[in-house]
Amino acid sequence: MRRTIPPIFVILLSVSLSVSCLSSRSNLYAVDLDGFVRGDCNSDGSVDVSDPIYTLESLFGVSGETPGCSDACDVNDDGAINLADAIELLGAVFLGIPAALPAPLTCGFDPTSDPLGCDAPACTLPVSEERAFTLETARAGLPYLGDLPENQREGVTWQQNLQSGVIQTALSYVEYGLPIGTSLPGDLSLDGSTGVLTGTTIPSGLHALEIWARDGNGDHTLFHAELPSFSAAESEIIPGQVFSNGGFLLVAIQDEVFTYTHPLPWPTPYPLDGCTPLQPPATEAVESKNLRIYYPLTATAPTPLLIFHHGTGFNSIEYQQLLVHLASRGITCASVEDQFPYFEFVDYYCWGGHDEAAEVLVSVRQLVESYNLDPTHPLFGRIDNRRVFYGGHSRGGASAMAAREIDPDVRGVLMLQGTDARQDSWIGNTNRWIDLPDVPVMCISAEQDTDVIYPFAERLLERFRGPTSMVTIYGGCHGYSTDASSNGCGVCSFTTTAPGVDSCRYIARSLQIDLLQHYATAFFQRYAFGNLSVEGILHGAEDEASPFVGVSYRRNLSGAIPVADFEDYPFTNSGGAIASSGALLFIKGTCYDWPFPLPAPIEAISNLVLIADPNGVTTFDLPIDVAGAALDVTGTKTLTFRVKNHDIHGVADNFGYFHLDMDLELMDSSGASASVPVDPHLPQTIFHPQPEPAGLNVQMKYQRFLSVTMPLGEFLVVNPSLDLTALDSIRVTITTNGTANVDARMGFDDFRFE
Repeated sequence: MRRTIPPIFVILLSVSLSVSCLSSRSNLYAVDLDGFVRGDCNSDGSVDVSDPIYTLESLFGVSGETPGCSDACDVNDDGAINLADAIELLGAVFLGIPAALPAPLTCGFDPTSDPLGCDAPACTLPVSEERAFTLETARAGLPYLGDLPENQREGVTWQQNLQSGVIQTALSYVEYGLPIGTSLPGDLSLDGSTGVLTGTTIPSGLHALEIWARDGNGDHTLFHAELPSFSAAESEIIPGQVFSNGGFLLVAIQDEVFTYTHPLPWPTPYPLDGCTPLQPPATEAVESKNLRIYYPLTATAPTPLLIFHHGTGFNSIEYQQLLVHLASRGITCASVEDQFPYFEFVDYYCWGGHDEAAEVLVSVRQLVESYNLDPTHPLFGRIDNRRVFYGGHSRGGASAMAAREIDPDVRGVLMLQGTDARQDSWIGNTNRWIDLPDVPVMCISAEQDTDVIYPFAERLLERFRGPTSMVTIYGGCHGYSTDASSNGCGVCSFTTTAPGVDSCRYIARSLQIDLLQHYATAFFQRYAFGNLSVEGILHGAEDEASPFVGVSYRRNLSGAIPVADFEDYPFTNSGGAIASSGALLFIKGTCYDWPFPLPAPIEAISNLVLIADPNGVTTFDLPIDVAGAALDVTGTKTLTFRVKNHDIHGVADNFGYFHLDMDLELMDSSGASASVPVDPHLPQTIFHPQPEPAGLNVQMKYQRFLSVTMPLGEFLVVNPSLDLTALDSIRVTITTNGTANVDARMGFDDFRFE
């Protein structure tokens, strides 16, 4: 896995500027939407007798002109311009009832789909907000269903003991539409009242869509949406790509200084979670903050932007190796020095500081975008504000996700061993972070990271709503994501007893950095550059048997068919009763049992937890028929699920998958079945191939969730008669050999056909 990394040339520009920065982002790039008024055929801004005359002259060739806005001349909104439109418009004008005409009666858009357009709109509507958005992934053969956000602003409430209150009321979108002159790919259609996109035939590739939404206040949001679409065979995916090597762009470093004002509210707007806050000595704290910007000097076009925050106990310049690497591959990275939220701020407000750091990140974005507009600044014209990401390490990772809540116009979030902000006193007793934003996320954790991992990964993976990849680096630790820090990286000889089994890193920092760079770069390749070829790394089977990392993912594939997410245990998603035999324990529960750090709350986790017969056979069945009808999985390619060995902290339990054999069986409604082994899809390396120090024998645990992808073709090879149009149930069979440490305790989740 170790690779030779070519040198990346870096230029340090020792320019320091003092800039005062606001604490909330303003939209620097607002645009207008073209519109029209029904009946204003000549586009002079009013509906009067000149409009039907203009229509008649156009129809009979008297004027020799073609209407610049055909939609406006289509008075009865039947999709054509003819004599009926002129007659209806004459009646409306002379009878004084223009309100009887179809919408829009003021500047707006055509509520119905027709072949007419508006090449020369007579009016415009301001856009109050722009948002980047990634729609569900399409694949040929699967029906498409995609959703735009329902709310311009989410509702936020708090609850503590028996008290509750409203922090922010929700503001919903009431209408959606396409800007004049734009269209949707293939046979895709948009429901203007719900924002739901449906279709059956979408050309493969990455489609850029613009869709507007009007909220209940009458303001318009313009979504810059991307819709990825794959062919049936997904031939766009290229396996075996390596991104740990540096790129070929020359990297420059720009140092800046800016001032920032931290508000210190008192009394707090609502009760905080689990603490009695101290009154701050002032109403605000003004700080001077350093900002280091790494940018690709030799890039020939505007680049994506990553705004990055360090965590507690780290600083902004400790991530230079990662950020220079990303800059050499075409990403401008701005790393802010901001200790206040995690230290002084929590002295008054007890815990967390994620929100306060998030506000700083949003302000840094505003600052960098102002540089992008300043002809005197080295960053002038270098930033593509449509491709902005937040990122961070430790609490900085959680703060990056919180920044996405404040500023939704981002392409994605990079979290390096991020904490769970539900444990923040400002967030913990609210309804925030229960369902996380529907944004692409790369979350990279470390197996030996007891700072954030228990039970972070499962809590968050179930709460993410967008396409998500969670990568666990085996043997990695908390501080090794930096260039120098060893915080949370105990040094000890690996043993199969505590604490070495759970707390000590056993790989070199260079290997952890290599893996970090590979997966982070793949994430930006996909969501910053639209490179669909990396889908197998992020949301596929490419690394499912790796001895270096564990990858679990939520692909967000439209048309996927869920079977069992165990939310409704003991029933499957279709209502079938889950049955088991031979298990010593078979329950809905959590596969991590150490709620650290405190305070909680701990959100519920709906895994299936079982203890297999220690020296025998255990089975469980998942009925997948829907309301008595067999399930048709035509168009899907795989059966995917997540599996892990249960982890009891400090106990040498369940090393690897070598103590068991696992088989998966599909059965159809006629009784035909096919069983294939799962073992080839599970990591089989017994000892870590690259431990530090060299020669250390580290028996692999694989005690983090892995996504397993079982091609349906494997089942058809076993039994070509298996009817994929009429599946009845899934059976999982676990055969143990009596060598499991402690007990053969396992977790399963999210069975689905994709």
